[in-house]
Amino acid sequence: MQEIDELSVGGSVSLKGPVKFGVVRVSGSLKIEGDAEGEEMRISGSSTIVGSVRAEEIKVAGSMKVSGSIEASELEIAGSLESDGEIRGGDVEIAGSVRAKRITGDEVKVHGSAKAEEIAGSEIEVGKRSKVRGLIVGREVRIGKDAEVQDVIGGEVYIGRGAEARTVEGVEVHVDSGAEVEVLRYVEEAIVHEKASVGRMDKVDKLSRELP
Repeated sequence: MQEIDELSVGGSVSLKGPVKFGVVRVSGSLKIEGDAEGEEMRISGSSTIVGSVRAEEIKVAGSMKVSGSIEASELEIAGSLESDGEIRGGDVEIAGSVRAKRITGDEVKVHGSAKAEEIAGSEIEVGKRSKVRGLIVGREVRIGKDAEVQDVIGGEVYIGRGAEARTVEGVEVHVDSGAEVEVLRYVEEAIVHEKASVGRMDKVDKLSRELP
């Protein structure tokens, strides 16, 4: 295993993994063939990892492609991130675009676009005009104004003004003015604004799956 305390890439660098690092900063181009593990990774250029990456903190303002999984206590994406595996984090903030098989975190905020089979967490926030493709599952789920999502399962679910959702399932569901929901299922309570549009609403005994 290669061990690197600090690496700053302004040009083009290719490394053979596995790599263990302290701090990696990339403003140029970095390719790692193998797994990478370390403390801090900041990408403002482009990075490709043919393997998995694990770090305390990962910040991407440029572009990052990972063929395996990504694990970080703190993950901030202002650029673009693509992973063929799972993204697992403590706090996950997406202000750019992310594509992955699955995204999980304690707190997940999407203020951009995200595409995954499933996005799961204790608290999930989809910001104003953001787009999410895939299933959202959380204890508390907030869908912001004019956001577009597909399917939501949550304990407390808030669908904001003008937001669009295909199916919403929750213990308590609030649907604001101008929001559009094709199918709504609730366990205890559904509060739907008179100017919201809900195609079908059913009361159910329990959620179709357990919450994270």
